[in-house]
Amino acid sequence: MKTPISFSNKTYALDGGSNYLIRPIQPDDRERIIGLFNHLSPESRYLRFAHAISKLPDDFLDDILHLDYKKEMALVAVIENHSGTDEIVGIARYVTPPKKSSCEFSLSVSDSHATHGIGTHLMLDLIAHAKENGLQEILGYVLSKNLKMLHLVSDLGFQITNLDDDPDFKTVSLLL
Repeated sequence: MKTPISFSNKTYALDGGSNYLIRPIQPDDRERIIGLFNHLSPESRYLRFAHAISKLPDDFLDDILHLDYKKEMALVAVIENHSGTDEIVGIARYVTPPKKSSCEFSLSVSDSHATHGIGTHLMLDLIAHAKENGLQEILGYVLSKNLKMLHLVSDLGFQITNLDDDPDFKTVSLLL
């Protein structure tokens, strides 16, 4: 795993006086990522993966834990839980296809921590990293019924368009 380029960990405040940290994903985050997935409701899993999924595939975990930071990035939001251990409550990731100047993002925030600004901060930090890496556009494919995600990206300035061949999805894109 290569070291991320110029990303400084950032701490943000939550309601109630606690904080969360946004940092690049690390190879030893495997169990914490599984924990995040296990805390997603079936509806949230469906909205994120566009189909019912009950377990994260090992190859998916391997892909997000071992990055080439020139072409991809994964940021996690971490809180200290009641037992004093770090818990991942959100993840944002982008991947860049070969010979492209655009990247595709994904975002997940645990149901218990949604609507607290974590997704917004993850996306803002991910967008900033993509800009620093010289990418020109960030885009995603969002289920039409995922209104929370569509609202979030709209607030961040993304353009939202319909897919001609698939009414179940919208394309969201932001020029960097």
